[in-house]
Amino acid sequence: MTASNSKISLLQLYFGDPYQVSDKITIFQPTIGGILEYDKQFGESEFWSMLNVFIGNTTSYRLLLWDMGIDWNEISDFQLFSLLIKTLKVENTEILFGDLDLSSFDAYIKQVPNEEGTNDEKESEPKQEMILWNPELDIEITEEIYNNIALYIRTMFNIFPKIEKAKGKTTKKWIIEEDRMNLANAKKEDTTSTFLPLIESCCCHAGFKYKKNELREVGIYEFMRSVQRLQIYESTTALLKGMYSGFIDTKGIDKEEFDFMRDIKPANKK
Repeated sequence: MTASNSKISLLQLYFGDPYQVSDKITIFQPTIGGILEYDKQFGESEFWSMLNVFIGNTTSYRLLLWDMGIDWNEISDFQLFSLLIKTLKVENTEILFGDLDLSSFDAYIKQVPNEEGTNDEKESEPKQEMILWNPELDIEITEEIYNNIALYIRTMFNIFPKIEKAKGKTTKKWIIEEDRMNLANAKKEDTTSTFLPLIESCCCHAGFKYKKNELREVGIYEFMRSVQRLQIYESTTALLKGMYSGFIDTKGIDKEEFDFMRDIKPANKK
């Protein structure tokens, strides 16, 4: 099954089935226990650094790109990924890609048929396309395959980075300086865990069915959905109580907000 013929099944994702991106690339869904073991070996911050290579976009890395002399508005996410892929170690990405060594891929220019020509043209010039390729394994990552990988992992963790463009050199410099100050402030703060408050909040909630040790077997997508579902349940319950008590005017509230079984929509998807 190729990436162009495959679609992300949220149902399969919920049950933790591996995702066949292409004939030779498979993404495995980590469990909470798997991430805990990763934390023991490498640290949680290293996990997020690795993950951000797949989840992040040019806006996420604009400070790094700017310091490299690259305008984040002038580069694609795939081109960014081609710069970052060499930083990935197989022992770090094993939790997602098994024994596939992504750092062994190099950028190549491939000649592909030009499908933009008209029917009247007998022959059209092939166009050039950048790919990431491992000649030894004969595995290639096209921009389409990369987009499938990024979308799948973003969906798995419910993280969709915002896209910010800027016009004018002065505006761009102002944005970069603000990013630099934010980075400096972030380094001064104590190291905290992203997963701990989520796990702790769920385990302390009466409606959460898993006990702490049982969480080890839960896939990350199911867990992240559980976090969102509990938030929806609490907000819906609060609305219903407010409605029946007469403290809330429900005329301007979407009826869907009163259904705790409604579909979960990524709040930060852009």
